[in-house]
Amino acid sequence: MAKPSQSDQLDAALTALLANPHAAPPPVDATVAPLVRIADDLRDLPRPAFRSRLRGEIDRKASMATDVVAAPPARQTATAYLCVRDAAAAIEFYARAFGAVELYRLTDPGGRIGHAELRIGQSTIMLSDEFPDYGALSPQAIGGSPVKIHLQVDDVDAFARRAVAAGASLTRPVEDQFYGERSGKVADPFGLTWILSMRTEEVAPTEMQRRFDALMRGQGAGAAPTADAPRRTRPIPEGFHTVTPYLAVREAEELIGFVEQAFGAQGKVLGTGSQGGIHGEYRIGDSMVMIGGGKAFSGTPMPTAIHLYVHDADAVYQRAIAAGATSIKPPTDMDYGDREGSVRDLAGNHWYIATNKATGLAPPGLRTITPSLHPRGADQVVDFLKRAFAAQELALHRSTTGTILHAKVRIGDSVVEMGEAHGQCQPMPTKFFLYVDDADAWYQRAIEAGATSLASPADQPYGARVAALADSSGNQWYVATPIEHAAA
Repeated sequence: MAKPSQSDQLDAALTALLANPHAAPPPVDATVAPLVRIADDLRDLPRPAFRSRLRGEIDRKASMATDVVAAPPARQTATAYLCVRDAAAAIEFYARAFGAVELYRLTDPGGRIGHAELRIGQSTIMLSDEFPDYGALSPQAIGGSPVKIHLQVDDVDAFARRAVAAGASLTRPVEDQFYGERSGKVADPFGLTWILSMRTEEVAPTEMQRRFDALMRGQGAGAAPTADAPRRTRPIPEGFHTVTPYLAVREAEELIGFVEQAFGAQGKVLGTGSQGGIHGEYRIGDSMVMIGGGKAFSGTPMPTAIHLYVHDADAVYQRAIAAGATSIKPPTDMDYGDREGSVRDLAGNHWYIATNKATGLAPPGLRTITPSLHPRGADQVVDFLKRAFAAQELALHRSTTGTILHAKVRIGDSVVEMGEAHGQCQPMPTKFFLYVDDADAWYQRAIEAGATSLASPADQPYGARVAALADSSGNQWYVATPIEHAAA
């Protein structure tokens, strides 16, 4: 028999060593013996401790492989970045109203949100709290926002109802639009506007332009345009809100000086009012107030009550006193979270000067100026505002006997508050300008809700179509839609 080759001897020896780890190495040629001894020395490796560490490392890496953090989705090319007052409350609202899902948030040591990201449908939005030192200001701080966010949804009517139920205000009803979508508009409690929309038809750009031209001339989408029809513009003039209080007083000139000195109001007298005297428009913080009357005023004075939110209620209260106001109540910490005092100015207007302790200015959803009514029969006024102007009830607190102690309703992007007349808070019927998209339609709706007509809708020389009404408590509502006439 032929002698096994060196390779065969080595293979046989290694097989024997692996089969019986405790046996002595088998006999082999001298040329193969050194390799067999090396194999014999290595057959106990790796040692148990090393094997244990190796197994643990393999198991750990296997576990990591099953828990890999997914790569972030590709970023949108353009992403809306919102700056709001009270970002935490905004995140909660967007979850309720729009079904937003919070992806993450970053907070500073004081709890303010420096950056957060939410997903709504297939899109991401970013938002943060206000950081004035870095130029990050909310709509409340700058008097509104020129930017609107457009949400494409599957069922716009249901989506709008959900948003309103969560606290949004419907500022334009959901309707079929000329550009092939059904859409409406809501204002959130943080000063931002959202256009809710769903596609209903595909419209070619040329047809869309034809419909737009017809609409701008006051015609239906299918009608031929005419040259002399009124051209309607945005329902609310730049810088204004849906509801603007109008202080009509004999002491109009003196009142203007007072609001400038006490509240830092900025504005000017624009001309003569419809009942003689002057007409001025003044900005205080993020809100507007109209002031009219004066020595030549032939109408009935209508001083009012206003909730005025400022950064330092104590300091502004003292400025108001120095400017000639009479104290009603010095600033006091209130159980609803405000520090508030009140004064009566030289024309009889009541100013509730307040600072919300949580925000340092106004509570979420309110502006610098909020009209405050003290009617007899507050229930009837709330009901009228709902039926006439689609007001939405935000808060309603009653006494044990059922009397309304405090109520807040939203009309468009504005809030009106009221409480039943009592003590020093007696009825002060107020004059309001109410900006709407169609003065004729809202005038008719208010009449059907029980309002008394003071003037039918008519185009005014100052560029608005205006109607005037009075409610059962004597408040006057000037329902207005800005217009401009197309060139002949």
